[in-house]
Amino acid sequence: MVCELFDSITEEEQKKMLTCAAAKERSFAAGEYIFRQGDSPKSMYLVLKGSVMVAKDFVTGKRSVLFIVYEKDVFGEMFAFSNESQFWYDAIANEPVTVLEIPFGFFFGFCENACRKHQTIVKNMLGIFSKKSFMMTKKLYLLSGKTLRERISMWVLDLAGEKDSFKSDMKREELSDYLGTTRPSLSRELMAMQDEGLIEVERSSFKIKDREGLEYYAE
Repeated sequence: MVCELFDSITEEEQKKMLTCAAAKERSFAAGEYIFRQGDSPKSMYLVLKGSVMVAKDFVTGKRSVLFIVYEKDVFGEMFAFSNESQFWYDAIANEPVTVLEIPFGFFFGFCENACRKHQTIVKNMLGIFSKKSFMMTKKLYLLSGKTLRERISMWVLDLAGEKDSFKSDMKREELSDYLGTTRPSLSRELMAMQDEGLIEVERSSFKIKDREGLEYYAE
């Protein structure tokens, strides 16, 4: 399995480690919860197939999407090295998904079969932590936008980078949750920005028409 978690670890060593870890594959239907906020953290998860939405649900029914986890990436890992006794977010199958559940205890023990690789996998985990921290910092920056147009402009410029177009992996409902708004409000603002010549939107495809204009709103 080629992924960041098992970087520099051979397939044979991976099999030994996962056997010692008592890791197991689990499958979920679209919309099914892998775990809920309030559940007790005991394992981290590696996405083998499909994608997972990591989100925070509120009692009012509002949902804030934190990020989407895709194949070969992990989620729930931050709770392995914290004192949190409960998950504070939900993990929901974004589509039919298969995950590998790895108990936290594996990262603190050393087995006879693959102990020399524990140092490598912990190092890989630190790299994953760093990446996730960067993602959350970017989300905080995005939410600093006071208006929906500011947040959309920040998001478009970030994903486009130096290019003028990109395709979003998020559905419109997911994007509206991620940007902290409703789907109708998002659709209206995207249409307004398109009418004003700032962007061009075709389903999940976005094209920058006026980069300077977007940068004005993203300041």
